[in-house]
Amino acid sequence: MTKFCPECGSATEKGFVAGRERDICPNGDFVQFAKTKIGVGALVFHGESVLLVERNIHPHGIWTIPSGHQEENETLEMAVVCEALEETGMNVQPRGIVFLRNMMEYGAVDMYSIFLCDSDSKEEPFVNDPESTTARFVPMDEFDEINIEPDSRWFIETYLNMKPKPMMPMTNPFTHPSLQIFTVNE
Repeated sequence: MTKFCPECGSATEKGFVAGRERDICPNGDFVQFAKTKIGVGALVFHGESVLLVERNIHPHGIWTIPSGHQEENETLEMAVVCEALEETGMNVQPRGIVFLRNMMEYGAVDMYSIFLCDSDSKEEPFVNDPESTTARFVPMDEFDEINIEPDSRWFIETYLNMKPKPMMPMTNPFTHPSLQIFTVNE
């Protein structure tokens, strides 16, 4: 629910637009379409280990792949690079999207892109922000010993079983400079 128009500041009203009741600006400056959250995750392997972080945010103590939300003025690739650096101190190079999850949660469309990433860093990961308590490469045979988030475990194990080809951004055939189109490049 949007209470005020982000364009002019007027209180919004309910109106019927594009087949649904939506919050609209009475001056015609704004229509609240779907509320969205866009997240990214970095799947980084080092031998038989995978890069994980132990969360210091709710739920505390759970291990996940490095992840976070895409910010304004970031491409998906920029977002995954920033999140990995923020949470683990590691510079990663995205190879492409290997999973795309879409669900409805808390009244919003939640889209989550998991990138297969490389890291040429010779340094060990380290906690680089207050959202994490630990960052390290965890051997997969230790998963039963840590509190790994089920979704992260599923993405890791399913990637290793299926080895999907990463979707890469293709050359932008349009004039918009930040437009990205991802596809599997055979």
